[in-house]
Amino acid sequence: MRVGALLPLSASGALGTVAKHHRRAIEAAVADINDAGGPLDRKLDLTVGDSELDQSAAKTAFDSFVDDDVVGFVGPVTTDISMSLADDLARERVIAISPSSTYPDLASAAVRDGTKYFARTAANDVQQARVMAKILDDDRYVAADTVAIAHADNDFGKGLATAIDERISGETVAIVPFTPGTDDYLKQVETVVQSEADAVAFVSEPGNTAMLEQLISYPYYGESVLSEGLIPENVPLYMNGMYSASVATERTSSSIELSQKLDDITPLAPYTQHAYDAAFLLGLAIEQAGEADATAISDSLPSVSGGVGQTVTVGEFERAKTLVSADRTVNYRGASGPVDLNDDLEPLDSYVIERVTDFELDELELLRAWVFEEESTE
Repeated sequence: MRVGALLPLSASGALGTVAKHHRRAIEAAVADINDAGGPLDRKLDLTVGDSELDQSAAKTAFDSFVDDDVVGFVGPVTTDISMSLADDLARERVIAISPSSTYPDLASAAVRDGTKYFARTAANDVQQARVMAKILDDDRYVAADTVAIAHADNDFGKGLATAIDERISGETVAIVPFTPGTDDYLKQVETVVQSEADAVAFVSEPGNTAMLEQLISYPYYGESVLSEGLIPENVPLYMNGMYSASVATERTSSSIELSQKLDDITPLAPYTQHAYDAAFLLGLAIEQAGEADATAISDSLPSVSGGVGQTVTVGEFERAKTLVSADRTVNYRGASGPVDLNDDLEPLDSYVIERVTDFELDELELLRAWVFEEESTE
């Protein structure tokens, strides 16, 4: 039974590390599944493709999956690649479970005949936008009357920037796109500074913070609110005092067990736990569906991660098989958290508002997942 992973294996820097860690997590999940005999008593055969952070290369890798009868795969990692493959997923009836593509429009992507062929174990960026807007608006935090939004010039950046703009109470005085990976951001920096914004909302992927560093060095004296995953373990000097909206992570037995499985690469890169969960859910949905068919997998995903039933977690595929065979409802609680998938095949996550103080990341407020339920149903 063939499954896949589509990762930016040839990427350098932070995304290269993400790809390596995600691959290890996916391989660990497949090993856990196969050690229990595999879904439907068939072993999973994992095929790994390289997206190369390029839509054409990703399409070539996807076509190879189709030729190899891959029923589903973990990935893509980045939003641009996920969006570029959405129509192909629906046309070929292959399901993708992304660990990290958070673009809001993916909630309605890859749908054919009422079946959704794109799922994700990371939350929709609408949640992150609400948290960043709260930081920008709230008197306890920034309380900005004017805001500049600097964003990576890609689908992820545009989507999150738009969602922030729609939710802040203050006036957006500048929206500044930038291309990650270049050396000179003087034009973009001057646009932000000349806007005289009280605060800047900075939206980018992990590792792509060169523009932010140049902005602070210019200098810019307003407050800074950063998107998920931008503050590294060793906090640089220029980030002192900055805010961040981050998915809440708990040191549960599940997350600890995965860390132990991958102890040679800890600390784990962003969304590595989500990659394990995506692979485990793929196998679990096949077991629940009773067949290795993408449409049946899609239909089964909410029933094995819906927040009700007998709990299974990291490494417990044999227990899951026993429960399914006994016609019991199974609820997967993963390494990344509850992973309760809704009808759009995406979870609601808890978030924390954080701030760098004396080069340590302090948690200021926890926003539970239920806080976001109202908007998700609008």
